[in-house]
Amino acid sequence: MNRRHFLGLGVAAGIAAAQKKPVEESVTATASQDKTPRVGIVLSSFGGSSDHDGTAIKGLRDPRPVDADLTAAQIDGMVRKAIELGDARTGGLTKIIGPEEWVVVKVNLAAYPGQEGFKPGAATDPRVVRSLIHWMAESHCGQRITIADGAASWQPVEHSKAKTDGWCAEWGAAFGGVSYRQVVGEFSRKYPQIRCEIVDLNFDECLEMPVPGKALARNNPDGMYQIPKTIQQCDRMISVAPLGTRAEVGVSLSLDNYFGIAPGSKYGFPKEGLTKLGSPEEVMIDLFNFRPADYVLLGGSYGLEGDGPCASGSASVHHNLILAGANAVATDAVAADIMGFPPTELACLQLAWRNGLGIYEVDSIWTRGNEIEQARRPFRKPRDWKKA
Repeated sequence: MNRRHFLGLGVAAGIAAAQKKPVEESVTATASQDKTPRVGIVLSSFGGSSDHDGTAIKGLRDPRPVDADLTAAQIDGMVRKAIELGDARTGGLTKIIGPEEWVVVKVNLAAYPGQEGFKPGAATDPRVVRSLIHWMAESHCGQRITIADGAASWQPVEHSKAKTDGWCAEWGAAFGGVSYRQVVGEFSRKYPQIRCEIVDLNFDECLEMPVPGKALARNNPDGMYQIPKTIQQCDRMISVAPLGTRAEVGVSLSLDNYFGIAPGSKYGFPKEGLTKLGSPEEVMIDLFNFRPADYVLLGGSYGLEGDGPCASGSASVHHNLILAGANAVATDAVAADIMGFPPTELACLQLAWRNGLGIYEVDSIWTRGNEIEQARRPFRKPRDWKKA
């Protein structure tokens, strides 16, 4: 029985089940069952390497310098190689996602081209998402694909007076000039048998639900959150985010991407209602537990360093890099290390580990493709961020 069919038995039953121990155990098991998680690391310059057992790994067909402007085809090659290398020993995405399942691709659209303060690296590269969903269609992964986010700094045109938004804005020369709506339209024409759509989580129908297991946010003793039905009912979740930093949490990666599932229609813009519930790390893990990521893709052509997406002094980092893995905590830990943040200094990773969501000791993670040392490019730290 898949997730949406289970929830369809009744809201009351779903809430009651969310409070029982078996669901808590299943969430933990899903996120931590691979005791040695794999993370694929692919720079645009990847020319090949050897696996831990000496097996040769082929490089990219068209390697390019890590600061080169990349074509859509070159981005596509990196995404496909990262997915190949991020496969767990028990199987990769083809084992995780069934052919008839509903998959949410959770992107991070903190800002968009044309918005004041936008810089490349402030949001998920639409070319990475395009490559992912085309790979999924070719691999028979999913019958419904929903690209979703709930940004804190903007609202879709149907709910604002703006002429454009993050979904329909064209993403300029740095991203091949595509828009998210163009990506969906292109995909739907090529694969009409697969439903592909965009859902803005800020205005999706939602329901107040308790955190599965123990809630962490200290000012939310009942552990109740407003959660969009898209997140509640989907079968699988893939978190796709750029490499970035944020003043409140240090790094902004797949776990931080979960702030985007909290609807602004309930928590306000820029979601100040969430900040009252507890520390950013506590709220982040609570939200993650509602629908733990089944897979993670991080990076793209650009990242962002400094205090956050629209903060003064933040700057783009042109560093062509893709990471992929089936465990969000492990993948975030490798990305953080590449960015110059020791994972042991990040409160969000410590909290995730303490709650059984994965390991963050890089020495215990099986990295494949490029070495961490080859990919390392220290990002400038947020000014007020403090080590854990």
